[in-house]
This record gives sequence, C-alpha cells and structure tokens, in this order.
Amino acid sequence: MKKVLAVLLAVVFIAAAMPVYAAPGNENFGNVKKISDSDINMSNGDRDAAWDYALAIPVNVGDPGNASGTTWVLWSDTAYYFYTEVNDSTPVSVDLSGWSDGEYFDAWVTDSVEIFIAVEGFRGDIDAKNVGNFDDACWQFRIDRDGIPSSYQRDGAWTDDFLIGPGVNSGRFEWAVKQDGNKYYTKHKITFLSAPKPGEVGLQIQINDLQEEFGGAPQTRANDASGSWDADQFGYVVLVDEPAMPPPAAEPEPEAPAAVDTPVAAPEAPAPVPAPPTADPISLLVLGSIISAAGVMIAKKKK
Repeated sequence: MKKVLAVLLAVVFIAAAMPVYAAPGNENFGNVKKISDSDINMSNGDRDAAWDYALAIPVNVGDPGNASGTTWVLWSDTAYYFYTEVNDSTPVSVDLSGWSDGEYFDAWVTDSVEIFIAVEGFRGDIDAKNVGNFDDACWQFRIDRDGIPSSYQRDGAWTDDFLIGPGVNSGRFEWAVKQDGNKYYTKHKITFLSAPKPGEVGLQIQINDLQEEFGGAPQTRANDASGSWDADQFGYVVLVDEPAMPPPAAEPEPEAPAAVDTPVAAPEAPAPVPAPPTADPISLLVLGSIISAAGVMIAKKKK
C-alpha cells in the first residue's frame, strides 16, 4: 500500500512540474480596457486618442506577400470597438456602380477587414439576437476598403443571413473607413451582440487582400486557427473593468502674482526760499550819505 501511495505521489509531483499548454489556436491576445462611447468618433476613420491606450493585436499570420496590419481593441458598456490599420501593396477598388444596397455579391473577395466574435463557442457566452444553437457559433462583421459593410452568422441561411450594404447593417454595427495610398483604416463599433461585460471573448481578425478585380483575395489572420469560422479555435481577449484613458490632468492652481518692488519716488525737495537782497557797499555808502545830508538839513532848520 505504501508503495502505491509513493507512486501516486510521484506522479502528482511530476504532473505539477510539467508546463501547461493552451489548446492550439486558443491564444490569449491580452487585456482590453474600457472607455466611454464618447471617446470614439464614428463619423470618420481617423485615429482617436483613445486608441493609444487600446490592446494592439498584430494581423500577420498568412502568406508574407498578403496585406497585413494591426487591430486595436476597446470596449464600453454598450459596444465592442475595433480599429484596424492595413498595409496593402495592391489596393483594389471594386466597381459597384450597378449594385443596390442589400444585393448579394462575393463581399469577402474585396480588400476588407473582418471581425469574428464567438457567441456560443469555446470562449464566453455572448448572446446574440436570433443566433442559432451551434457549438462554435460566431458573428462576422466586415468593412471593405470602399466602406461597404456586411455581416453574417455562421451556419445561417446562406443568402438570407448574409447581409451586404449600409441599409441592411445599420442596426447591427457602425463603421467608418479612411484610405491613404497603400494603407487603409477601418473602424468597427459592434452593438448588435448583447452588451459587453468583463471576461473572456473569443476573437478572430482577418484581412482579405484582393490582388486584382475579380481575382482572388488571400487572407491574413490574427492567429493560426484552421479557418475563419472555427470559433472553438479562436484566440481571445479578456475584457477588464479598468479605464483605458488616464484621468485628465488636474488644472494647476493659479499662482499668486509675484510681489513687485515698485520704486518709491523720493519726495521733491521744497523750492529754496530766496534770501533777502543785500545791497552792495557802494549803495550803502550812497544811502548813508543821503541820510547824513538829510540829518544836517533838518538840524539847520531847527536853528
């Protein structure tokens, strides 16, 4: 009995010492912090300041010759946010001059960015409206380089659930696009799924690289999952209830004005009082003579 216990303990210790590996494809992309909806402007494809504090996920698994890029991820109480910068050496715009909103075409064969979110699969339990009961179900939200959106639920009715165009997707998500030569930028705001909450969320991110109009569109992904729709093999992010944006810096207290030594003007000296005029000696002599003469005259009159 003691030998059996010793063997069991040895097995336990060896197992504890062995490294633990995640299942293939279940890559932890990292933590995603929280923002307010007002931090993201969905009216354009510009990069908002909030993206500087987002989780960055490289999208570069695939043929090195394909387009690649980086996707930044944020979340709020109401939405999932994704911003993707794509480097594409063969930018192609598809001529859709005769196309009508909602009309079907091979939307995945365009220069575009696809976001896949697991809804009932290996990661998370995110309920989506009208979602089926599939072991690895996911929703896909695509934006192409020219701003045409599409969305699709895995295993849905092929053309009925594959919605292409602004009108049929306006209630599912918001999007914006910006082109800049061999770069383009896509911005997703996904509110169609139930409100985000802290925890793990399965994700796949895919860039489609149309080589020439009506040609093929090789794909580049965020991880090595065997396919776009294999939600049980997706990587995942962890939504954390921590603010992404740093608090605004406190306004510095206004400094008291520095004391300035104002020079005090010295009081003006009073004007000098003029001294009484003094007679010169000759004038005094003349005056004395006059007085003496006057005195002599007076004396003669008295006699």
